[in-house]
Amino acid sequence: MPQISIVTVVFNDRQHLEQTILSVLGQTYQNIEYIIIDGGSIDGTVDIIRRYEDRVAYWQSEPDRGIYDAMNKGISAASGDWINFMNSGDTFCRSDVLSTIFPGKVVQADLIYGHHQVNYHERFSMVKKALDLKFLWKGMVFRHQSLFVRTALMKQHPFDLSYRIGADYEFIFFAYMNNYSFHNCDQVIAAVSTGGVSEKNLLLGNQELWSIVTKYRNTLPVNAFYAKQYVVTLLKIAVKKVLPRKATDFILSLLNKP
Repeated sequence: MPQISIVTVVFNDRQHLEQTILSVLGQTYQNIEYIIIDGGSIDGTVDIIRRYEDRVAYWQSEPDRGIYDAMNKGISAASGDWINFMNSGDTFCRSDVLSTIFPGKVVQADLIYGHHQVNYHERFSMVKKALDLKFLWKGMVFRHQSLFVRTALMKQHPFDLSYRIGADYEFIFFAYMNNYSFHNCDQVIAAVSTGGVSEKNLLLGNQELWSIVTKYRNTLPVNAFYAKQYVVTLLKIAVKKVLPRKATDFILSLLNKP
């Protein structure tokens, strides 16, 4: 049974941290190294961590330079064979997720990924399946919460702090372009909520993805695609400003009905 390092990064999120901790500690898999990196919270978050510290392999609370700096601290502390980032507010979909993905056999891959469930403001949810890797140049085809990476690889290539939103994408695209092996476990791994940092900074996210992809594929089709995406992003921002949240959620629920 390989050891799985689960890293949770948090900052002033007392409201959601406990559900993440319980999701990790509730896994039936027996060989977990749980790491919590707090950014120096002052809202009572640390009190929640202390409540479970006897079941946490390592935790710290100190200021950092943002989410990816905190995640890098988690990488430095990790000693497991595989690493996953289940940050505050995110959860595993089931208690047997790890036991199903790592059933005792050797997984011949550098990165294992799967599907995720999106919760829309606690009004409705839907499963989003991971897309084919051939579409990776167009953006994330799975969420980092539904990804397990060999820890040794992450230690060799930690998150690039020059990216505020797209550092996880940069790592994944780097691995893909450098022929590291990926395995789709075809399972729903994580449940995540809308309203994350990338959704609040859509234009910056588009710009960072564009910059990352063109490091490897600076072609006319790539630039044309991201130029179009930039315009589409502007339209999305305009629509969200006009329509209330309930209306946009209702439209999404209709579009995503089976």
